[in-house]
Parts: sequence; C-alpha cells; structure tokens
Amino acid sequence: WMISTSLTNETQLLYLHRYLYGGATAFTAHLMHMLSKLRRNNIVLRVCKTSEMKQRDFGYGLNYMNISKNVLSDIDHPFIVIFKDKFLPALISLNKRTEGSSPLMVIHDYRDVSDSVLPFIKDYKLITMRKSVQNFLKVKYELNSDFMYQPFYPYPAIIKKTRNRAVSISRISFEKNIDIILAANKMLDDNLSVMIYGCPSRIYVHKILGSAKAEFNKYYFGMFQKSFSTLTDILSQAKFVVDLSVLKHDGGGTQYTFLEAIHNKCALILHRKWLENEDLNPSYCDFREGYNCFAVDNAEELAELIRGDQDTTRIIENACKLLKRHINSPWSNLLHL
Repeated sequence: WMISTSLTNETQLLYLHRYLYGGATAFTAHLMHMLSKLRRNNIVLRVCKTSEMKQRDFGYGLNYMNISKNVLSDIDHPFIVIFKDKFLPALISLNKRTEGSSPLMVIHDYRDVSDSVLPFIKDYKLITMRKSVQNFLKVKYELNSDFMYQPFYPYPAIIKKTRNRAVSISRISFEKNIDIILAANKMLDDNLSVMIYGCPSRIYVHKILGSAKAEFNKYYFGMFQKSFSTLTDILSQAKFVVDLSVLKHDGGGTQYTFLEAIHNKCALILHRKWLENEDLNPSYCDFREGYNCFAVDNAEELAELIRGDQDTTRIIENACKLLKRHINSPWSNLLHL
C-alpha cells in the first residue's frame, strides 16, 4: 500500500479513539498547528477497519486519514495522541514493530490505562498533561510518565470590550455538571443565563437532565463547528466561561476549555472541587479562587456570581500568565523528523 512506504520517515501521529470531538481532538489540533512548520505531511492517522487513500476533514483546518491496523507494524516512530482501550488490537499491532524509536503515548485521564492495557505500554514513553494524572499512574500502576504542558496554538482571537454573557463550551456529559448550570439558569434573567454549547451525551441528557429537558433545549445552542474562528466568535461575546468539571483522580491543572477561555480573555468559573479535591496535592493546582478564576459549589453560587456583575479584569490578567508556558511547550522535541 502506497502510504506504508512513507511511514518510516518521520513521527506518525495516531488517533486511537472513536470520536472526533472533545479535549483529545482539541489537543491534536493545537499540536498539529504547533508542528505544522516542521512536518512535511501534517495529518493524523486514525485506525479503522480499512485503509483509505483520501484525506478527511479533522476540523480546525486539518486533515486525517483512515488506516487499517494491518499497516501499523510498518510505523517506525508512532506517537499515539489519544488511546482508548477498545483500540487494544491496534496497540498490539504496533508492538509488532521490529525497528524504530521508542513509541510515545499521551495519557489524557486515568481511564486511558487499565489492567488489560498495562502489559502493552511498558515500553512506551508516556506523557501526561496534569500532575494529578501523572501521580495516579505512578501510585496505581507504578508507571512513570513525563509531564508536559498542553500545547496551545495562539490563533487570532476576537476581543470585544463589551461582554455580558456566560457560556459553556465543554462536552455535555456526567463529569461536566451541566445540571448545575441549568439550575442556575432558572434563577437568572434570560439575558444573563449561561449559553450552552457542545457535544451532548445522549445517556447523560436522558438520565440526568430528563426532568429538565425543556430547560436544556431552551439554553442549548448546539455543537459548534470545529474551527478556531467559530470558537473565538462564540467566546467574543462571553464575560465568563463556565466549566464545572469534576474528574476522579484528576483536577487542579488545565483543560482546553480553560485555555480557550484565557486566550479569548474570558474569566473562568470552575467547580471548587477542581481546585480543592481532597486527593489533590496543592502543588498540582494552577488555579486559585479569586486570583485567576472564580469558583462555585452549586447553582445558587453560580447564579449569584453571574448576577453580581463582577469585575473580571485582574482575574483575566492573572490567568493569562499561565498561557505562555503552553504556547512555548517543547512538543517538537519529541519528534523524529
């Protein structure tokens, strides 16, 4: 197959995940844009049943190509940008390589590793992007990983002086606590309510938001196009970005919703458990309530905060201090060019 002859030339980015949205997709897009001047063939390879010669739209002005797992043994320098355990057969095929450098894998959260996966990643150089996840892998599995700040591509942003809305741009799923946002919206005038964007989990909408389905439909503005221009257009009207994520064995650090908010000069409203998780080492925490973010525990606090018309100037200025390290994060040092 034609592409197999080029798989040994440089590091190949492999996307071993079913879905093309969420934090893993954002990570891959920012990484690819950061590396665009260094890579001759700047696409990501997605493992499917059959290989294709055509390139498909990945979003954010980028492309991906479907390949079968039969091609994986030809790759000398694999870099797995996202892995889920349903792709274990692909991981096994990759481990049949006889040449090349040590493979790379990014671990996004604790669920990326399991007992069944563990034997097949012993020889991998693992990369984590939050200290809490790095610590979990070490304590639970005795796995060492290198910590790196998430890459961020500083695309042009629209910065408007007048902003009065709050928006949510995370996935609509169990760990994101969208139900708290809906409860707060019931206490707010419509012109102050949180506008909800993102890809919905049908199970979460049905089971958790079932009784609030009408309210969800009222405040839900759909999935936005995967482009930086669309994202900055949404955030240009936002004073606040609300992300109430609470993740098991995680917290304290950054997610892409946080970085997008900071880049677009929006003040973050986080769940206080992201900052004060009882299992979280305080040294892991990038965010401090009242310094570079706001924080709430419940709908009443969220509604009061939005209604209070807070001055966000210093919060945003302090949050922006975090961004430079992501823009300058040396991911290119990992590549075989």
